[in-house]
Order: sequence, then C-alpha cells, then structure tokens
Amino acid sequence: MGVKGKGARVVSAMLAVLLGWVIVGYPVFLLGVAAMVYFSGCFLECSEPDPWAGSLAAGAAVLLMAGPVLVGWSVLRPGSSAWKYGVGAVAALAVVGLAGTIYGSL
Repeated sequence: MGVKGKGARVVSAMLAVLLGWVIVGYPVFLLGVAAMVYFSGCFLECSEPDPWAGSLAAGAAVLLMAGPVLVGWSVLRPGSSAWKYGVGAVAALAVVGLAGTIYGSL
C-alpha cells in the first residue's frame, strides 16, 4: 500500500518544503522582527527609522522563505532547473547579509 510514482514525489516535495520551513522559521521570524524595528525605529526606545536596513531584513526573510519552496520544486521535478534558482537565492541572501554587515559597520 505504499505511494508510488508521482504521488511519492508530491509527498516528498511537500515534506521537504515543510521541513525547510521548520528549519528557517525562527530566523525568518527574527528577520521579520528586525525589519519591523528598522522600519519603525522603535524597539525599547524610539530613534530614527532606517528603511534601507528594514528592506534588507525583509528581503532576506523573503529569500529564506523561498528556499524550501525551490527545494520542494526540485524534488517534485528532478530534471528541473529550480536548484539554480535556489543557489541564486542563497547567493543573493549572502549579498544582502554582506551589505547589511557593511552598512551596519559604517
């Protein structure tokens, strides 16, 4: 009574996406809080808002949420080029993180 063929790939892809979201859930939450703090300028006390840093944090959160979807797509369609987009998303996330680090150190 095992699932065979395309049904097994669909189940595997869904499990890959859900597992990926469990793994990146906490960092995405923290990036969302950071984006909210940067956009509003208020955490414990209010200061000047920083939309650039908020955009970087929000962009990083979006890329982290998209990563597991691309992994699931690669599992669902083994011959697809979704892994290239996954690598591109990770590279873009690295650039965003590097820009945030450089911007924060200025």
